[in-house]
Amino acid sequence: MNQLMGSIGALVKERGLSERAITEFTGLARGTVRSVLRLEDKITLKSLFKLTKYLGLDVTVLVGSNSGLPEFSVVATAIKIDRDGFESWKIHLMDFVDEFRRSLDPRLVLLPPPKSMDPRLAALVAATVLYLCQETGVSSPEWAQKRHFLDVPWFPSGMQSLKAMAILESPLAFRRNNIFVHENFLARA
Repeated sequence: MNQLMGSIGALVKERGLSERAITEFTGLARGTVRSVLRLEDKITLKSLFKLTKYLGLDVTVLVGSNSGLPEFSVVATAIKIDRDGFESWKIHLMDFVDEFRRSLDPRLVLLPPPKSMDPRLAALVAATVLYLCQETGVSSPEWAQKRHFLDVPWFPSGMQSLKAMAILESPLAFRRNNIFVHENFLARA
């Protein structure tokens, strides 16, 4: 919830919206709007939906026994990669793959990686999510269904001698984003 309220606060600031304009359009009390902007937990889902509608955000709420950001969600994985450096994607992405296959929890793929993520990695994550959802029968999120086409082809293996094989073997979920991996890319021992 705090993540969503933080996003709302950032959009309000980015668009230069005043509390008065928000309260007039949404019918919410000024104190409620202030609570959201201060990330206070004093807001109902109904009020939150009024705000997201006003800002043009499409929000889906999943209610479950676990709260907070799952440790292996797409967003959490992106945060770990950002923290540990570009090359750490090999570890963190595969940890995500393992957890998704184990749990089949759609919350792990609900939100896209942050826009600040390296475009190659964002495209790779989207392709991976699309592939895993097709493999497991879990509905793929809209953000992963969109093309994240890279201007320059990317071969994550980095080995020149394996490029031809990657072009031949790469699953469609990856090729459509101009990423070329081997058919066993997501296979685990």
